[in-house]
Amino acid sequence: MDLQRQHNWYVAHRLSLEFEEIMYDPFWRVEDVRSSGIKTKIAHFSTPGRVMHLLSQNELWMYLDLAQNSDIVETYEQFAIPLDFSLPIAKELGVKHPVYIGSQNVPIIQTIDFVSIRDDGTRVAHPVKQESDALRERTMEKLAIQEAYCELEYIDYQLTTSTELRTVKSESLEAMYRHRNVNPFLKSAFEVWLSNFLGCLSDDRHDRASNILERSALISGVEYQQAASFFYCALWNDRLQMDWKKRLKLELPASDLGIHEHVLVA
Repeated sequence: MDLQRQHNWYVAHRLSLEFEEIMYDPFWRVEDVRSSGIKTKIAHFSTPGRVMHLLSQNELWMYLDLAQNSDIVETYEQFAIPLDFSLPIAKELGVKHPVYIGSQNVPIIQTIDFVSIRDDGTRVAHPVKQESDALRERTMEKLAIQEAYCELEYIDYQLTTSTELRTVKSESLEAMYRHRNVNPFLKSAFEVWLSNFLGCLSDDRHDRASNILERSALISGVEYQQAASFFYCALWNDRLQMDWKKRLKLELPASDLGIHEHVLVA
């Protein structure tokens, strides 16, 4: 790797951030990184045709949490910190700036796993690390560079560890993700189904969730699989609530899963 090649990558990345007509281009892509861990390409939660490049299972779980958060309107993965920032920051902190292995001290552009935009326009960064890795001195030095950059750019900084992400909720969100949107042609059918599901739920909330789904499907005139997809969509979009600490097993009673209508609090 040389500085010119890295610079070209950075320019492409930066242009995609500055111009809306250009699809976002993460600094690192799945195919750029050698790793024995889980790497994932997954559809962006709102932009058609955009693919998220996630470099670990922890990044996938962090992304799902961000995607399901109604306060988040956009998220950028593998967000690059300009060398014009990171090199002076490293010098000021008194730490060695990361370089490419085997290079003539070519500095590596540092990236933040996720930088997201909230609905109020503020930004928040989420570096994601294994709990044990986050405590290593060298990792702490790299994270200090990221945190200092965020402070300079008025970006909130929230380090998130594997312990926080390895939850039953993360597993449930992963299963729900492909059901998060309703086909526009089925929106009316979804509303009819949801009303019928709530009626069936109120009749006997201690019945198995699968049985309640089956009755709601029959009343609504849709297949069971479609009703299940509607159910996951309703949970993802907070039309229904559940106990996120429980594994979403439909053979369990709806009451055990904490399934109930989402009630807006004034």
